[in-house]
Amino acid sequence: MTLEYIVGNELAIRDIARYASDISNGIAKKPILISGPSGTGKTMAANAVADDNNWNIVELNASDYRDKESIEKVLISASQSRTIFGKRNLILLDEIDELAPKFDKGASSAISGLLKLTKNPIIFIANDRWNKNITFLRGEVDNIEFKRLTPQELTIILKRYMEENSIRAEPEMIAAIAAKSHGDARSAINDLVALDGAPSEAVEIIGMRDRKTDIFTTLDKIFFSNTYNAPLVALQNSDISGDKNSMLLRWIEENMPKRYADKNDLKEGYDMLALASAFMNRASRAQYYTYWRYMNVFMTSGIALAKSLPPEKSRYYSFPKMIRDLSASKEKRSESGVIAKKLRRNIHVGMPRIQKNEMYILSMIIQNCKRNGVSEEQIDDFFESKLLLDRHEVEWLQELSG
Repeated sequence: MTLEYIVGNELAIRDIARYASDISNGIAKKPILISGPSGTGKTMAANAVADDNNWNIVELNASDYRDKESIEKVLISASQSRTIFGKRNLILLDEIDELAPKFDKGASSAISGLLKLTKNPIIFIANDRWNKNITFLRGEVDNIEFKRLTPQELTIILKRYMEENSIRAEPEMIAAIAAKSHGDARSAINDLVALDGAPSEAVEIIGMRDRKTDIFTTLDKIFFSNTYNAPLVALQNSDISGDKNSMLLRWIEENMPKRYADKNDLKEGYDMLALASAFMNRASRAQYYTYWRYMNVFMTSGIALAKSLPPEKSRYYSFPKMIRDLSASKEKRSESGVIAKKLRRNIHVGMPRIQKNEMYILSMIIQNCKRNGVSEEQIDDFFESKLLLDRHEVEWLQELSG
C-alpha cells in the first residue's frame, strides 16, 4: 500500500507525504491530526505513509483506550525507541474523538504527556476535529482535512476493488452505489460486496444509505463500542426509529457472527437480540410504544457489552437474507397484489388472508382440475367469468403451489 494508491483528497495526501519527508530528514514537526468523514481514506493514508517510509505502526483505537496506565504502557516506550531492525515507530491513535468516557480516567493527560516525550511521528485520526472531547489537542497538532469522495472517485475505487476481488456488478449498479454512498468508500464497498452477483433490481436496497447515519456506521458503533452510551447515541443519530428497528434487528442478526467470533459472546449477543425482539413485539401488541426504549437499549448497548473479546474487523457486512428475498421477489409480490385485489371483489376477506390462504387454495384447485381432464380453455373461461382473471393470472396462480 502506498499513498499513490489512494484515490481522492490529493492535497491532504500531499501534506501527509510532506510531513513524512520532513520527519525522515530530521526536521522537528508537530504530530498531525487527520480528520474528515468516515470512509474517505484517513486510516488507509496513515498506513500507506508508514509503508512508504518503512515505519513500524504502533496503533491504538477506541476499543484499546482504557486509562492513563494502559496508554502509557503501550505508547511511551514506542514513542522513544525504534524496532530491533532499526525501523522508526509511527504512533497511530485512531478514533481519537470517540473516547470521551475514557478521558475521565486520565487518557487525555497520558496523551498530552506523550506529545512532550515522543521522538517518533504521531498521527491522530478523528471524524470531527472540533469535537469538544479533544480540545486538549488544539495547538499541539497540525490539521490535515479529508473531504467526502466524489461519485467519480468512488466509481474508480469500486471498479478497482471488483478487479482485485473478482466481484461482479453491472455498470448501472456501480453508478448507483457511488451516487448513494455520500462520499463514503467503506460503505460503498460494503454495498458492492453485499450485492455481488445480485440482480440489477436489487440496487433499490441501497436506498437505505439515504439517512443521517448509514446502517453500516450504526452497526460499527454497536459491535465495536465498549460503553453503554455510544451505541445508543449512534442509534439516535441515525434515522432508524420505531418500526424501522425491526430492520436493524435483521441487520444485527445477520452480521453478529461476522463480528463476534467467541461462541459465548455470540450467545450473549443473541440473548440481547431476543430481549429486544420481545419488547418490540410487546409494543406492537399492546400499542404501548414506551417499550421501544427497552428494545433500543437491548439491541444497542446490550449487544455492545455482551462481548468479552475484541470484535473481528476484516469481514464485510452482509445484507440480511430477508432483504435480498424481498428484492428478488418484487415482481412476484406485485403480481400477487394485483390478483388479490381482483379476488377480493368476490372473496370478502382481507388482502393478507387472500394472499396467504385463498390464492394457494385456488392454485391447488387449478392443478386438480387439470389432473382430472378439465381443459385449459374451460379453466380460463371459468376464472375470467367468475373472478375476472386473465390467462396470464391463471397461469401465475397455477404455479404458486407447484
